[in-house]
Amino acid sequence: MKKEIAKIFLVVAFLITISACDRRNCENVVCPVNQGCNNGQCYCGDGYEGTNCDINSYEKYIVINNYAYESCNTPPPFTTTNIYITWDGVYINQVHIHNLMGSNCPDVIAIIRTDANNEGNILEINEQTCGGSSVSGQGTYDKINHRVNLQLYYNVSGTGYSCNTILQ
Repeated sequence: MKKEIAKIFLVVAFLITISACDRRNCENVVCPVNQGCNNGQCYCGDGYEGTNCDINSYEKYIVINNYAYESCNTPPPFTTTNIYITWDGVYINQVHIHNLMGSNCPDVIAIIRTDANNEGNILEINEQTCGGSSVSGQGTYDKINHRVNLQLYYNVSGTGYSCNTILQ
């Protein structure tokens, strides 16, 4: 009998604990322009940043036009030089990275993602084919040093290469 009462008490305590959780949702939240809701809070949409989400994230990327260096797990059969970043004027959350894998990848699209600080400091590169090879990866914008740190994955003729690339 005591065990049954103890079990019932534990179940009731558990149900009270679950129902007391703060379950914030976005049902009644109206976010300003360029923002979306997550867990009851407004955040900048991908490609926007700033207190009012009125700054275009791509602007900090397009001034980067100097390749710093690339370090790979094994030496790849290409030399990466003359990398630069542009914006196509259409998609607010996309930039184009030019000349990855030397001239083998003249134009790779990177998606700008908003981070937890409401800044567009994350780049996502979905797998893209370049002349029979492929590239994918991710990167972050380093606002202290004004540079982009990329972790790229290349596949050339069935051989994979993992490279860290810095652009500034």
